[in-house]
Amino acid sequence: MKTFNKLAGPALVVLATLSLTTCQSLKQVFQEPVLSLHSVELANINFTGVTVLCKVNVENPNVITIPFPDIDWEFFINANSFIRGKMDAGQSIRARSTTVVDVPVSIDYLGIYNTFSSLKNSNQADYKIALALKFALPIIGDRVWNFEHEGDFPLPKVPSISFKGISLKNLSLTKIDFDIVWEIENNNSFAMSVKDLSYNLTVNNTRWTDGRVNNSPQIAAGRKTEIPLTISISALSMVRDITEIITRGTNVAYQCGGNVSLGADLPGLDFSTPFNFSGSTRLRN
Repeated sequence: MKTFNKLAGPALVVLATLSLTTCQSLKQVFQEPVLSLHSVELANINFTGVTVLCKVNVENPNVITIPFPDIDWEFFINANSFIRGKMDAGQSIRARSTTVVDVPVSIDYLGIYNTFSSLKNSNQADYKIALALKFALPIIGDRVWNFEHEGDFPLPKVPSISFKGISLKNLSLTKIDFDIVWEIENNNSFAMSVKDLSYNLTVNNTRWTDGRVNNSPQIAAGRKTEIPLTISISALSMVRDITEIITRGTNVAYQCGGNVSLGADLPGLDFSTPFNFSGSTRLRN
Protein backbone atom coordinates (compact mmCIF):
# COMPACT_ATOMS: atom_id res chain seq x y z
CA MET A 1 0.00 0.00 0.00
CA LYS A 2 2.82 2.42 0.79
CA THR A 3 4.50 1.58 -2.51
CA PHE A 4 1.26 2.36 -4.39
CA ASN A 5 0.86 5.69 -2.65
CA LYS A 6 4.45 6.60 -3.45
CA LEU A 7 3.89 5.87 -7.14
CA ALA A 8 0.40 7.35 -7.37
CA GLY A 9 1.39 10.79 -6.17
CA PRO A 10 3.92 11.63 -8.90
CA ALA A 11 1.71 9.98 -11.55
CA LEU A 12 -1.19 12.23 -10.67
CA VAL A 13 1.06 15.26 -10.84
CA VAL A 14 2.30 14.20 -14.29
CA LEU A 15 -1.21 13.54 -15.54
CA ALA A 16 -2.40 16.89 -14.23
CA THR A 17 0.56 18.63 -15.84
CA LEU A 18 -0.07 16.90 -19.17
CA SER A 19 -3.77 17.75 -18.98
CA LEU A 20 -3.05 21.40 -18.23
CA THR A 21 -0.43 21.54 -20.97
CA THR A 22 -2.82 19.99 -23.48
CA CYS A 23 -5.60 22.39 -22.51
CA GLN A 24 -3.27 25.39 -22.77
CA SER A 25 -1.98 24.16 -26.12
CA LEU A 26 -5.49 23.72 -27.46
CA LYS A 27 -6.38 27.22 -26.33
CA GLN A 28 -3.33 28.53 -28.12
CA VAL A 29 -4.24 26.62 -31.28
CA PHE A 30 -7.95 27.54 -31.26
CA GLN A 31 -8.52 31.25 -31.90
CA GLU A 32 -11.49 33.46 -31.27
CA PRO A 33 -13.38 34.66 -34.37
CA VAL A 34 -12.82 38.26 -35.47
CA LEU A 35 -16.03 40.30 -35.75
CA SER A 36 -16.69 43.70 -37.29
CA LEU A 37 -19.80 45.67 -38.22
CA HIS A 38 -19.72 45.72 -42.02
CA SER A 39 -22.68 48.03 -42.70
CA VAL A 40 -26.16 49.11 -41.66
CA GLU A 41 -28.51 50.19 -44.44
CA LEU A 42 -32.16 50.88 -45.16
CA ALA A 43 -32.90 47.81 -47.26
CA ASN A 44 -36.56 48.44 -48.01
CA ILE A 45 -38.95 51.33 -47.45
CA ASN A 46 -42.64 51.56 -48.26
CA PHE A 47 -45.65 53.40 -46.87
CA THR A 48 -46.27 50.76 -44.19
CA GLY A 49 -42.79 50.21 -42.78
CA VAL A 50 -39.03 50.04 -43.17
CA THR A 51 -36.46 47.25 -42.98
CA VAL A 52 -33.02 48.00 -41.51
CA LEU A 53 -30.39 45.46 -42.62
CA CYS A 54 -27.30 45.00 -40.45
CA LYS A 55 -24.32 43.11 -41.89
CA VAL A 56 -21.67 41.69 -39.54
CA ASN A 57 -18.41 40.19 -40.78
CA VAL A 58 -17.43 37.01 -38.92
CA GLU A 59 -13.90 35.77 -39.65
CA ASN A 60 -13.19 32.21 -38.48
CA PRO A 61 -9.39 31.67 -38.51
CA ASN A 62 -9.63 28.06 -37.29
CA VAL A 63 -9.38 24.79 -39.21
CA ILE A 64 -12.79 23.72 -37.89
CA THR A 65 -16.24 25.21 -38.25
CA ILE A 66 -17.75 27.12 -35.35
CA PRO A 67 -21.44 27.37 -34.41
CA PHE A 68 -23.56 30.23 -35.72
CA PRO A 69 -24.08 32.85 -33.00
CA ASP A 70 -27.26 33.54 -31.10
CA ILE A 71 -28.14 37.13 -31.99
CA ASP A 72 -30.14 39.46 -29.76
CA TRP A 73 -31.09 42.89 -31.09
CA GLU A 74 -32.87 45.95 -29.73
CA PHE A 75 -34.21 48.87 -31.77
CA PHE A 76 -34.46 52.37 -30.27
CA ILE A 77 -36.41 55.33 -31.68
CA ASN A 78 -35.49 58.81 -30.49
CA ALA A 79 -33.45 57.17 -27.69
CA ASN A 80 -36.44 55.12 -26.49
CA SER A 81 -36.53 51.32 -26.71
CA PHE A 82 -39.16 50.35 -29.27
CA ILE A 83 -38.79 46.67 -30.18
CA ARG A 84 -36.40 43.79 -29.56
CA GLY A 85 -35.91 40.35 -31.00
CA LYS A 86 -33.74 37.27 -31.33
CA MET A 87 -32.28 35.48 -34.34
CA ASP A 88 -30.92 31.93 -34.56
CA ALA A 89 -29.99 30.70 -38.03
CA GLY A 90 -28.92 27.20 -36.91
CA GLN A 91 -26.01 26.90 -39.31
CA SER A 92 -22.21 26.98 -38.97
CA ILE A 93 -19.46 29.47 -39.76
CA ARG A 94 -17.08 27.76 -42.17
CA ALA A 95 -13.45 27.14 -41.29
CA ARG A 96 -10.83 29.66 -42.42
CA SER A 97 -13.32 31.95 -44.11
CA THR A 98 -15.20 35.18 -43.54
CA THR A 99 -18.99 34.99 -43.42
CA VAL A 100 -21.32 37.98 -43.67
CA VAL A 101 -24.15 37.55 -41.20
CA ASP A 102 -27.33 39.45 -42.17
CA VAL A 103 -29.57 40.73 -39.39
CA PRO A 104 -32.77 42.24 -40.86
CA VAL A 105 -34.99 44.30 -38.55
CA SER A 106 -38.44 45.23 -39.86
CA ILE A 107 -40.31 48.17 -38.33
CA ASP A 108 -44.03 48.90 -38.79
CA TYR A 109 -45.01 52.56 -39.09
CA LEU A 110 -48.42 52.02 -37.48
CA GLY A 111 -46.68 50.62 -34.41
CA ILE A 112 -44.36 53.63 -34.37
CA TYR A 113 -47.24 56.13 -34.53
CA ASN A 114 -49.21 54.24 -31.86
CA THR A 115 -46.18 54.35 -29.55
CA PHE A 116 -44.79 57.77 -30.47
CA SER A 117 -47.79 59.90 -31.44
CA SER A 118 -45.57 62.98 -31.75
CA LEU A 119 -43.99 61.44 -34.87
CA LYS A 120 -47.20 61.44 -36.91
CA ASN A 121 -46.38 64.85 -38.37
CA SER A 122 -42.63 64.23 -38.65
CA ASN A 123 -40.74 63.45 -41.84
CA GLN A 124 -38.07 61.30 -40.22
CA ALA A 125 -37.06 59.58 -36.98
CA ASP A 126 -33.71 58.93 -35.31
CA TYR A 127 -32.87 55.35 -34.46
CA LYS A 128 -30.25 53.21 -32.77
CA ILE A 129 -29.83 49.48 -33.17
CA ALA A 130 -27.92 47.38 -30.63
CA LEU A 131 -26.66 43.89 -31.50
CA ALA A 132 -25.31 41.17 -29.21
CA LEU A 133 -23.75 38.13 -30.92
CA LYS A 134 -23.13 35.21 -28.57
CA PHE A 135 -20.86 32.35 -29.66
CA ALA A 136 -20.61 28.99 -27.90
CA LEU A 137 -16.99 28.28 -28.84
CA PRO A 138 -15.11 25.00 -28.38
CA ILE A 139 -12.51 25.07 -25.57
CA ILE A 140 -12.82 28.84 -25.04
CA GLY A 141 -16.47 28.80 -23.96
CA ASP A 142 -19.14 31.46 -24.45
CA ARG A 143 -18.14 34.84 -25.89
CA VAL A 144 -20.35 37.87 -26.67
CA TRP A 145 -19.65 40.70 -29.13
CA ASN A 146 -21.70 43.91 -28.93
CA PHE A 147 -22.28 46.48 -31.68
CA GLU A 148 -24.33 49.68 -31.93
CA HIS A 149 -25.26 51.88 -34.87
CA GLU A 150 -27.21 55.14 -35.04
CA GLY A 151 -28.94 56.79 -37.98
CA ASP A 152 -32.29 58.09 -39.19
CA PHE A 153 -35.03 56.84 -41.49
CA PRO A 154 -37.88 58.60 -43.34
CA LEU A 155 -41.51 58.49 -42.33
CA PRO A 156 -43.18 58.59 -45.77
CA LYS A 157 -46.52 60.29 -46.38
CA VAL A 158 -48.82 58.96 -49.10
CA PRO A 159 -48.97 61.52 -51.97
CA SER A 160 -52.33 62.62 -53.37
CA ILE A 161 -53.41 63.35 -56.95
CA SER A 162 -56.15 65.72 -58.10
CA PHE A 163 -57.52 66.78 -61.48
CA LYS A 164 -57.28 70.50 -62.25
CA GLY A 165 -59.61 70.41 -65.25
CA ILE A 166 -59.69 71.10 -68.98
CA SER A 167 -58.94 74.40 -70.70
CA LEU A 168 -59.09 75.42 -74.35
CA LYS A 169 -55.70 76.25 -75.88
CA ASN A 170 -56.20 76.66 -79.65
CA LEU A 171 -59.27 76.56 -81.86
CA SER A 172 -59.38 76.31 -85.65
CA LEU A 173 -61.73 74.88 -88.27
CA THR A 174 -59.75 71.63 -88.47
CA LYS A 175 -58.23 71.12 -85.03
CA ILE A 176 -58.81 71.92 -81.38
CA ASP A 177 -56.07 71.84 -78.73
CA PHE A 178 -56.87 71.42 -75.05
CA ASP A 179 -54.73 71.50 -71.93
CA ILE A 180 -55.55 69.00 -69.19
CA VAL A 181 -53.72 69.19 -65.87
CA TRP A 182 -53.23 66.89 -62.89
CA GLU A 183 -51.73 68.00 -59.59
CA ILE A 184 -49.73 65.78 -57.21
CA GLU A 185 -49.16 66.85 -53.62
CA ASN A 186 -45.98 65.42 -52.10
CA ASN A 187 -45.74 66.07 -48.35
CA ASN A 188 -42.48 64.17 -47.99
CA SER A 189 -38.98 65.50 -47.37
CA PHE A 190 -37.76 63.76 -50.54
CA ALA A 191 -38.61 64.28 -54.20
CA MET A 192 -40.51 61.69 -56.22
CA SER A 193 -40.68 60.91 -59.93
CA VAL A 194 -43.57 59.86 -62.16
CA LYS A 195 -42.81 56.37 -63.42
CA ASP A 196 -46.07 56.10 -65.32
CA LEU A 197 -49.31 58.03 -65.73
CA SER A 198 -51.95 56.46 -67.96
CA TYR A 199 -55.26 58.20 -68.55
CA ASN A 200 -58.50 58.33 -70.48
CA LEU A 201 -60.78 61.34 -70.90
CA THR A 202 -64.49 61.21 -71.71
CA VAL A 203 -66.55 64.37 -72.30
CA ASN A 204 -70.34 64.26 -72.65
CA ASN A 205 -70.10 60.45 -72.97
CA THR A 206 -67.68 60.72 -75.91
CA ARG A 207 -64.13 59.38 -75.55
CA TRP A 208 -61.86 62.30 -76.37
CA THR A 209 -58.45 60.80 -75.74
CA ASP A 210 -56.38 58.23 -73.87
CA GLY A 211 -52.71 57.41 -73.53
CA ARG A 212 -49.71 58.00 -71.28
CA VAL A 213 -48.00 61.16 -70.11
CA ASN A 214 -44.36 61.36 -71.22
CA ASN A 215 -41.60 63.55 -69.78
CA SER A 216 -43.43 64.34 -66.55
CA PRO A 217 -41.77 66.86 -64.23
CA GLN A 218 -40.08 65.84 -60.98
CA ILE A 219 -42.48 65.84 -58.02
CA ALA A 220 -40.74 68.26 -55.65
CA ALA A 221 -40.46 67.61 -51.93
CA GLY A 222 -43.00 69.35 -49.71
CA ARG A 223 -44.88 70.91 -52.63
CA LYS A 224 -47.73 70.56 -55.11
CA THR A 225 -46.57 69.91 -58.66
CA GLU A 226 -48.71 70.22 -61.78
CA ILE A 227 -48.48 67.67 -64.60
CA PRO A 228 -49.78 69.33 -67.79
CA LEU A 229 -50.69 67.62 -71.04
CA THR A 230 -51.84 69.09 -74.35
CA ILE A 231 -54.27 66.99 -76.40
CA SER A 232 -55.37 67.64 -79.98
CA ILE A 233 -58.67 66.70 -81.59
CA SER A 234 -58.80 66.75 -85.39
CA ALA A 235 -61.76 64.52 -86.25
CA LEU A 236 -64.04 66.89 -88.18
CA SER A 237 -67.25 65.65 -86.58
CA MET A 238 -65.82 66.14 -83.08
CA VAL A 239 -64.36 69.54 -83.98
CA ARG A 240 -67.81 70.64 -85.20
CA ASP A 241 -69.59 69.39 -82.08
CA ILE A 242 -67.04 70.87 -79.68
CA THR A 243 -67.07 74.23 -81.50
CA GLU A 244 -70.83 74.32 -81.11
CA ILE A 245 -70.56 73.60 -77.38
CA ILE A 246 -67.99 76.38 -76.97
CA THR A 247 -70.15 78.82 -78.95
CA ARG A 248 -73.24 78.05 -76.84
CA GLY A 249 -71.24 78.48 -73.64
CA THR A 250 -72.82 75.45 -71.98
CA ASN A 251 -71.15 73.19 -69.45
CA VAL A 252 -69.81 69.75 -70.36
CA ALA A 253 -69.63 66.67 -68.15
CA TYR A 254 -66.22 65.01 -68.00
CA GLN A 255 -64.75 61.85 -66.56
CA CYS A 256 -60.99 61.37 -66.26
CA GLY A 257 -59.72 57.97 -65.13
CA GLY A 258 -56.39 56.19 -65.11
CA ASN A 259 -53.48 55.15 -62.94
CA VAL A 260 -50.38 56.89 -61.60
CA SER A 261 -47.14 55.25 -60.41
CA LEU A 262 -44.51 57.18 -58.48
CA GLY A 263 -41.01 56.29 -57.36
CA ALA A 264 -38.31 57.80 -55.17
CA ASP A 265 -34.57 57.47 -54.70
CA LEU A 266 -35.12 55.17 -51.74
CA PRO A 267 -34.92 51.35 -51.84
CA GLY A 268 -38.33 49.81 -52.42
CA LEU A 269 -40.35 53.01 -52.14
CA ASP A 270 -42.95 52.84 -54.94
CA PHE A 271 -46.48 54.17 -55.00
CA SER A 272 -49.25 53.28 -57.43
CA THR A 273 -52.91 54.24 -57.31
CA PRO A 274 -55.86 54.38 -59.71
CA PHE A 275 -57.79 57.61 -60.06
CA ASN A 276 -61.20 58.56 -61.37
CA PHE A 277 -62.33 62.17 -61.44
CA SER A 278 -65.66 63.48 -62.75
CA GLY A 279 -67.39 66.81 -62.84
CA SER A 280 -68.55 69.56 -65.13
CA THR A 281 -66.80 72.57 -66.65
CA ARG A 282 -67.23 75.24 -69.29
CA LEU A 283 -64.96 75.27 -72.34
CA ARG A 284 -64.24 78.94 -72.95
CA ASN A 285 -62.91 80.40 -76.18
